[in-house]
Amino acid sequence: MNILIESGATKSTSIGYKDSSTFFTYKTSGINATYATKVQISAIFEEIIAKNNIDVDNVEKIRYYGAGCFNPNNAEKVKEVLRSFFPKANITVLSDLYAACHALCKNNSGYVGILGTGAASCFYDGEQITGKAPSLGWLLGDEGSGVYLGKMFVKEYLSSQIEQKVAIDFEKTFSVSKPELLEKIYQDPKPQNFFASIPVFLHKNLENKQIKNIIEKSFQDFFSQQKKYYSAHSHPWFFCGSIAYFFQDILIEVAQKNDVKIERLIRECAEDLRKM
Repeated sequence: MNILIESGATKSTSIGYKDSSTFFTYKTSGINATYATKVQISAIFEEIIAKNNIDVDNVEKIRYYGAGCFNPNNAEKVKEVLRSFFPKANITVLSDLYAACHALCKNNSGYVGILGTGAASCFYDGEQITGKAPSLGWLLGDEGSGVYLGKMFVKEYLSSQIEQKVAIDFEKTFSVSKPELLEKIYQDPKPQNFFASIPVFLHKNLENKQIKNIIEKSFQDFFSQQKKYYSAHSHPWFFCGSIAYFFQDILIEVAQKNDVKIERLIRECAEDLRKM
């Protein structure tokens, strides 16, 4: 059996397969190798093995695509943990950017963007990633991402710029008041998880003009940032990720205003990668 694992920061999808047969598809919490320890990564793999009754000695090949794995040290960290569970398997660990490139582009060249919990982008020449914008993480970058959207909304809410009807709905949905929210943000060790949960609420209120403006501004910030690193007009863009998928009408609209052509857009890469 072979195993494919596609892991973003929020969730992971694992598929056990051989040729045309699929033995399991399993979703669990995500792994960002930049922040996760070996112990935390091990816990995820232990769950995958236990829940799917995997005979580790019969696993021939593992392809792992994960957030944070463009950094060679992070990729090696994940590989070491996988090797401890699957000593007989041929293990490949690549960045989630390569997952997007392989799933979206096949052998075509273009700009590839991930807009999910976090954000990332690169230029793919059909075989290799030959250019990549710096990934500054949720605190300093990640324009266009779920966390970025959450931060933008919270700032407007705390500044009393959100319409009362939407603000009340937000407070009820998340069971917070302004003082409680400030405490939640500044005392929680991982406030990015809270920010990343907000886009579901934004999608529910998409007809609200203020909400739509926040989403438009977030995507405009993404494209404005990309122009610093890429020639925007000579190749199309390809996107994956939950934010790109669920807000795709707005993303396409903002892309057109920036003279950007979006060739293809998908939510997840795992099924496309499974077919490779």
